[in-house]
Amino acid sequence: MGVRRWTGAAGAWLGIGTAPAALVLGAAMAARHGGAVPLAGLLVGAALMAGLLWGQGRIGLRPPRGDGRPLTGVLPAYVRRVPRAVLAGVLAASMIGWNGFNVGLGGASLSALAQLPGWAGPVLLEALVLAVSLRSVRFGNRVAVATTLSAVALVGWCLVALPPPTAPVRVDVSAPVTGATWADVAALVGYVAVFAVRAPDFSVGLARRRDLAWCVGLLVVPTLLGVVVGAGLWSRTGSADVVAVLATAGVAGWGNLLVAVGVFAAALTTTYSGGLAVRGLAPRVPPAVATAAVAGLGGLLAVARFDRSLLSWLTLLAAALPALVVPMAVEAAARRRGRASRPVPAWCWVPAAVVAVVATVAGVTGAPLFGLALAVLLTLVRHPYRRR
Repeated sequence: MGVRRWTGAAGAWLGIGTAPAALVLGAAMAARHGGAVPLAGLLVGAALMAGLLWGQGRIGLRPPRGDGRPLTGVLPAYVRRVPRAVLAGVLAASMIGWNGFNVGLGGASLSALAQLPGWAGPVLLEALVLAVSLRSVRFGNRVAVATTLSAVALVGWCLVALPPPTAPVRVDVSAPVTGATWADVAALVGYVAVFAVRAPDFSVGLARRRDLAWCVGLLVVPTLLGVVVGAGLWSRTGSADVVAVLATAGVAGWGNLLVAVGVFAAALTTTYSGGLAVRGLAPRVPPAVATAAVAGLGGLLAVARFDRSLLSWLTLLAAALPALVVPMAVEAAARRRGRASRPVPAWCWVPAAVVAVVATVAGVTGAPLFGLALAVLLTLVRHPYRRR
């Protein structure tokens, strides 16, 4: 791949940042707090999001600033075969889940807009996503850019049509940090968890660190804006179901149309990355079959309205995936400084991921952040600080 600037890579990053999922996330956060979302959780979550995206995204930069290859190209040099197969399976399942979320949300809006049966909208939207996914990458990028504009318009439209009656963010530095605030941080980390692991796929070929910084900003900043607007929707309506809110009298048409179109870019990234993950698990599977498998299984989740389980899903992703980003990003940085290449041992991230997932399932608040901290500790054991 030739040299790229941030303008040539921004589509996927902006597509995730502006996805309607951020609105749903903000509404769910506000529902959990029963009102405004604490600013502290948003800021800490944004910092962790940016750190994960930056650390892993640098691997895709052109040499000598990075490896200059996508995740599938560099992973064999970082992770051994068995952990690599486990990771491919987790990534494939994660992308199927995200596909089900985005298509479920957009399909529900399509059904409400066209007065179709509940299952029909997700099926039609998934078929369209699959058809575009099987076309050329250039065609898919053009569609993604066009639909991203719809997602941006949705956020602005919500601000105009459904303005919040009170401030959706609570700025109170003296208030104690509660478990709900840490849960907000974990949800924001989970929002970018899959994309962060696969960040080299979307940063590959970038020439400068400045280009990567632009891409990271184009994901993190719109995500925070979407979360704040979603929290404002809850404060106005008292409902975390964005589709139900947009189906209210007087605003149903434009709102549901923008949601149905706005999820398209995010859905395309799931079939692209999900197909790569499936092929990492089963290399002999043709690319079209791998993409169709992701769309088919994601479509089943979409019909079941998987989008209504967003917070639980994001918390689980935050527990399972970021633990790998820490040692992998540190190993990549060590190689850029001229140290000998060494595969990332499984003990640097697998125990942290397992502990975080088990604790999350057990209902421990902040378990994903504990897993992330454990991964940092284990990575420091492997890479002790040395004065240069």
